[in-house]
Amino acid sequence: MSGNKILYHYTDFNAMRGIVSNGEIWLWNLRRMNDSQEMQYYIKELKVAVKKQLPESLHDKTDLLFEENLKDFDSLSSYASCFSEYADDAAQWARYGKNGMGVCIAFDMELLSKIGEASHTPLCKVNYNANVEESEIVKQLSDMIKRMADGVSEDEADEVRELFHNLVNSSPLFKHPSFISEKEYRLVSLPGEKECLGKPHFYIEETNIKKYFILNLRDVGKKLGIEYVDLFKEICIGPQARVTKDILADYFIDAGVRDLADKITISECPLRRF
Repeated sequence: MSGNKILYHYTDFNAMRGIVSNGEIWLWNLRRMNDSQEMQYYIKELKVAVKKQLPESLHDKTDLLFEENLKDFDSLSSYASCFSEYADDAAQWARYGKNGMGVCIAFDMELLSKIGEASHTPLCKVNYNANVEESEIVKQLSDMIKRMADGVSEDEADEVRELFHNLVNSSPLFKHPSFISEKEYRLVSLPGEKECLGKPHFYIEETNIKKYFILNLRDVGKKLGIEYVDLFKEICIGPQARVTKDILADYFIDAGVRDLADKITISECPLRRF
């Protein structure tokens, strides 16, 4: 499982059924995923970087500017489905593939990107850079705060709103550097624009309820002239999975996606289940 234009989605067989048979992939709330700093990390690091560009006398003004323009930020969520650049990777199997008992779906990156763009959930690469000091928005914010020291004009107020709007929309695309091994891409909705995703759905567990949105890959692909089976490059059975290649092939044939039966592979990862 290799190639420069393939992305890998590690999951369980039930979720695979939803993707393959129903044509659906689910988008989950980033604030409820395994990184406790999701969407917060970038903004926190950005404020630190801006303060480094300013005299200490303007630090309180910087804090106030962030506070005033991010009042609703904690109530905003971004929903995403996640992919990795890594094929048959032990860490991905352990973390997202049911400890190797699940499956890895290899997607054609170009086709997935087209579907994402058409669905208002663009396919984006996650940034793990620990140093945001060189980013353009840091310079823009620090320059603006210096100009605003003597008051804010109407034009500057509009500029402030635009900058913070861009900042919020960028927040789902940054993660703490300790997650760099995931090499992640995301089909991701912009914060505050869930209406583009349609109605929410709810996944009921014994002790929890999770909200998610559905992206119908098959329907969107059909409108774009994409053959659904072309979206999939391989279906890799996990190293600890009980499912055999023959059973999975029979399932694909029964589900009306016979061509996928020829795309099944078996993981070569020697993952040990503890």
